[in-house]
Amino acid sequence: MNDVVLSILVPTYNQERYIETALNSILLQKVKYKYEILVGEDVSKDNTREILKKYEITHPNKVKVYYRDINLGTSSAKLDNHMDLYNRARGKYVIFLEGDDYWIDENKLEIQIDFLEKHPDYIAVAHNCIVVDENGKQRHETYPECKDTEYTLKHYVNNILPGQLATVMMRNIYRMDSFPTDMWEKRLVPGDRIFYFTLLANGKMYCIQKAMSAYRYVTTGGSSYSANVRYNFQYDEYWHKELCSYAYSTSKNPFVLCAETLYFACLVRGIKYKSISFKNFLAYSSNVKNKTAVLKQFILVYTPVAYRKFINMLKNIKIKN
Repeated sequence: MNDVVLSILVPTYNQERYIETALNSILLQKVKYKYEILVGEDVSKDNTREILKKYEITHPNKVKVYYRDINLGTSSAKLDNHMDLYNRARGKYVIFLEGDDYWIDENKLEIQIDFLEKHPDYIAVAHNCIVVDENGKQRHETYPECKDTEYTLKHYVNNILPGQLATVMMRNIYRMDSFPTDMWEKRLVPGDRIFYFTLLANGKMYCIQKAMSAYRYVTTGGSSYSANVRYNFQYDEYWHKELCSYAYSTSKNPFVLCAETLYFACLVRGIKYKSISFKNFLAYSSNVKNKTAVLKQFILVYTPVAYRKFINMLKNIKIKN
């Protein structure tokens, strides 16, 4: 890994409006540790590439840009833009900053690195963020982030995240030569939730209760998940089945129960949005190995009231032959 302590990975696509803000928020960081900035330009159709070329000239020893020949997000390449960058990271620690987000605290990197240096028993450290719109104006909403110092499976199963992706600094354990990468090759999106689950399976995660970055909630253009997500039951079911597959590989019962509970909740969504019939619901449910435990966990997580609503909803569904 040589002497690079931190690899900052910046995947970008069609983000000419935001990429300068993102990169400037990195360059303004006050940090005593050596770091590298790896940018993946995924064949943007706007002026993102031209802007990045200027940064390579003005910051030749800090900014390294990988200009893709094809869009890795839509091609059949083995790894997408995010994970290709990760596989090139030389740092002891890794953090993502997508091209439309930015950091708002000039000391954030030093704070996080210091924490991981002093706490080898933690695999990652996150913090809070603010949510802004496409113009950088703060929105009146809160990211579903952890409000406790310790992030656990209880948070995960309740769809609470340790923080937004740009807040999570992790130990570099996911390189292809040192960690199974088949989950990344399967292009599971949202990938941040896969990261958090696998991180928890391999160590502890700490959450700093301070907002040090801005998550730009963009609903059009670019490559952000919020701009491109559309509900699709088939993909939702596939994603959660793969989460279960990883949980089974850990042989850790709490992770299996968590993954299977989320899989069951995914099937409930399928019924809610009328994407599957009750007959298909029963067929998919056969994939759950720990049915009794999962049902109990589902009731605990989604409350008895929600469970009764679910049962009443099932009673009103006509079974399709």
